[in-house]
Amino acid sequence: MIAGLVDTVLPTLRSTEVLHGVASKSRSNIRFMDMGTTWIRYCITGDRGPTIVLNTDPPSTIESYDQTIDQLSRYFRVITFEVPGFGFSFPKKLNFQFDFESITTTLSQFLIALDLGPYILSFPCVLGFSAIKIANIYPDLVSHIVLNQVPSWQGVLDWRTGRDSKGILTKPILGQMALQMLKQKRVGPWFDLVIPEQKKAQELTKQALWAFKHGACFSLASCFQFYITEQMPDLQPVKQPSLIIWGECDGSHQQTDKSKTRELTLDYEELYLPNIGHSPEIETPAIFAEAINKLVI
Repeated sequence: MIAGLVDTVLPTLRSTEVLHGVASKSRSNIRFMDMGTTWIRYCITGDRGPTIVLNTDPPSTIESYDQTIDQLSRYFRVITFEVPGFGFSFPKKLNFQFDFESITTTLSQFLIALDLGPYILSFPCVLGFSAIKIANIYPDLVSHIVLNQVPSWQGVLDWRTGRDSKGILTKPILGQMALQMLKQKRVGPWFDLVIPEQKKAQELTKQALWAFKHGACFSLASCFQFYITEQMPDLQPVKQPSLIIWGECDGSHQQTDKSKTRELTLDYEELYLPNIGHSPEIETPAIFAEAINKLVI
């Protein structure tokens, strides 16, 4: 995967800056876990109740989740992390892989190393499929699943096409280089498309630009090329109780058949939010936290 080198070389060179700079000090409980080929940046909030694991949705980083963490910590111990290759969870070695199996294995090892399960997994958007795979492989590690803006796999492929209508990001090397040059310009239009409240879209844009300034990764092209493939991963519908959440004002999912999410789980409840966009956990954190609490109790 030579193309992936474009997304690993610079983060590797900036590792000292990230580990000891602003990204390590923005919150008092920020930690980094060495996973061998990558670092995972995370924080743990609270010490009571079941443990929920919240994956930040790129290009947002932990800094955009203060209110979400505050609401969730009323009910749960909250682990918030950035997926490898995004935010400040940067590749440690040049042989880091962005494919589905590698990312999912790394996240499984992360959860096992934390040793705070069983977990409620809330991995939004395409990372939701990694949560499903982890629940399949380690059923005792996962108590519940939150499928937050998670479409069917065909829905993921259609979503990718909508985000890359000219097919640039799916072209190896060219896609990585183009995104690295244009990511600062893309972030504002992205949030304008998927977050209906203008003030919140502006806040998230400002926070993402701050993260980029301080070395945050955004390996979307590598994700499009290696994580999202035409062949759906080998998955079984999860048996754990699940909560399907859809923000219906997400401009990137206007054509998505949201009912298909039901096929990913055998035991589910649903929550549709008509005035919310791509990030219900950020846009309406109190409702998000209360809905998960009701699922668990």
